[in-house]
Amino acid sequence: MSVLLAVPPRPLAALLATIVLAVPFAVAAQEPFPLSDEHKQWLEYDAVYIISDREKDAFERLQSDAEREAFIAAFWSRRDPEPLTPENEFRTEHYRRIEHANTRLAGETAMPGWMTDRGRFYIQLGEPEERETFASVPGLYQTELWFYLAREEQLLPPIYILFFREYNAGPFIQFNHVIHQPEELLPAQSFPIGDSRQEAYILLQEISPQLAHASITMRADRGVQASLLQPEMEILQTQTVLSDINRAPYRLLDTNWVSGAEAGRGLVETDYLFNFVPSAGLARVLPGSEPDSFFVHYAIEIEPQHFTLAREEDGNEYFTRFEVTGEVTTPDGDVVHDFVVTPFLRLSESQLQDVGARPFTYRGTFPLIPGDFRFRVILKNDARTEYTVFEDELRVPGSGPSFSRPWLLHAPPQPVPGPGVRAWLAGVSQLVPNGRAVVAAGNPIRAIASAPGHDLLAFRVTPWSAADESETTRAPVLEEEVPVSDGLAVWQPATTGWDSGRYLLSVSVGTDLRTLIFDLNARSRVAVPWGLSDSPDESPGAVSAARGEQWLRTGNLERARASFEAALGENPNLGRVRLALGRFALDDGEPRTAVRLLEPALAQAPEDAMVLRVLGDAHRESGNHPRAVELYERSLPLQAPDPALLNALSWSLAAGGNASRAIPYLEQSLRMDPEQPEVREFLANLRAGASPGRR
Repeated sequence: MSVLLAVPPRPLAALLATIVLAVPFAVAAQEPFPLSDEHKQWLEYDAVYIISDREKDAFERLQSDAEREAFIAAFWSRRDPEPLTPENEFRTEHYRRIEHANTRLAGETAMPGWMTDRGRFYIQLGEPEERETFASVPGLYQTELWFYLAREEQLLPPIYILFFREYNAGPFIQFNHVIHQPEELLPAQSFPIGDSRQEAYILLQEISPQLAHASITMRADRGVQASLLQPEMEILQTQTVLSDINRAPYRLLDTNWVSGAEAGRGLVETDYLFNFVPSAGLARVLPGSEPDSFFVHYAIEIEPQHFTLAREEDGNEYFTRFEVTGEVTTPDGDVVHDFVVTPFLRLSESQLQDVGARPFTYRGTFPLIPGDFRFRVILKNDARTEYTVFEDELRVPGSGPSFSRPWLLHAPPQPVPGPGVRAWLAGVSQLVPNGRAVVAAGNPIRAIASAPGHDLLAFRVTPWSAADESETTRAPVLEEEVPVSDGLAVWQPATTGWDSGRYLLSVSVGTDLRTLIFDLNARSRVAVPWGLSDSPDESPGAVSAARGEQWLRTGNLERARASFEAALGENPNLGRVRLALGRFALDDGEPRTAVRLLEPALAQAPEDAMVLRVLGDAHRESGNHPRAVELYERSLPLQAPDPALLNALSWSLAAGGNASRAIPYLEQSLRMDPEQPEVREFLANLRAGASPGRR
């Protein structure tokens, strides 16, 4: 777990501030957004020797200056060797190298130092362990030899890099064994045809054995005899070493962060876009306490090295704010359910020490109506503008027996006293989901599946095959029928004697099969995650109201109305439910019923623009025009006026004998939408002094 030090708490207004959403990645037909002078300089000067091709391509394809600024910030952050300190040591050292190249490695020509060969290698590799200059050796071009020790983490052997000034003019250039020969360092010497390489090597040895070695090979850890006699052998070796040097600045960097950003575009704000962190996710559908009710339970696990907290300035507490955004859609992409929660996490020093080496998990749950859906949840961590995304397919059964895909637990189900709805609470059993599906060898598997309406589930484990992930025909390691209790089938077989590796877990009823891939790890234990859990609104009527909204979004008005009526019966104070039922009443031609439903809702929320407007419609259709005018005019400052609202207000004004007040509203409506012939006719009649008929 990383901790950002000395970060003052952000004000609530700043935490909740809206940031402009990112624009999706450019497709092939989209013109690239032009590089500003500043960003062109960053790409072609600041980062030219240390950026990978993958990162460079992604940077050029970005579609705004804001995205490029976010990319640059993430570029340096990803390379920071000590993220717990305020300073980015990598960036500081990089710009020091550029400054050194420009001030100490230039001068022979007007070319700036960073563009010279010596400047490039210095920026990529830093200060050599040894540097030797041959400036006044008779018959030898001005030459400089750099030596670097091996850098195993960058896959670099001990190497020599040789530079010389050809014709003793211009900048030092690299002696490249692909194109240069040792004799080219000794322009005043004449060598016998066919033996020049050997003779030049001998002369260079008299000047310096290291210089002679470097003229044959860049590898300081290898002999020169083979390459001396067969120079073509050194060509491939030189190309390999030079390629490794070019990759050295980002060798230890996982450039998949660019791909993560591509996947997140359009989902998160620009500030977060290039700070994707990997995670393991899990979502399952479990039955609720009411008949034919189901809840989606989900969990997102983040490994400690990818989880960040901030520390209060001059304090010993650590904190962050999350934003968890979820969306459930139909196969056609219609939104059925969505939510945003903003939990806050605060830990003391001792609490951080207790959990710092374990994965963090966020767990949540929400009710969902029957059907096949797509689920996506985005978890954003405000401490370092990091985010992760989890997506899955959900199948919520209707009435009758059903069973879910299996999943694994970190611990046996624990009984929980008392009623309630909480994340991963099934009946009276609290579950601790194993989102990474990793089991320590020798420990029980603890597999589980939801199976309401069934008596038995068949569990089976077989070695996993990459050729067919659903393969269940080969001999099982273990299989057993497990009874279903309280809608759950829990199987906890021992793994003693099993080989480490990947396995396929399947559960079945008859020919119906569900599977899960898991790993049996040689480690003696797997860390149990810690974290936060979110629970749905448990106030009376809240779950029924949520289902009513979901049925409404899917177009099932009959079931939506039934759910809203059930919610109102459970809690008469649900204003949004009253609003929905009031609209149903208006559609049925029952405006007085709508009035009875909506007047209490208005008393609870007198500034709710939508309640004011719909209640105004109900009073207008009931013939109570003065009350309708009052409600419409109260709603006007609370929302952007539209022609329909202005027309309804005008009609009630005219019907109540206030035609002069109605005329300006009708004129405003026609300015907004001139294609309203009936409104234009109505306005003309009012101007002529005619009274409106019943509408």
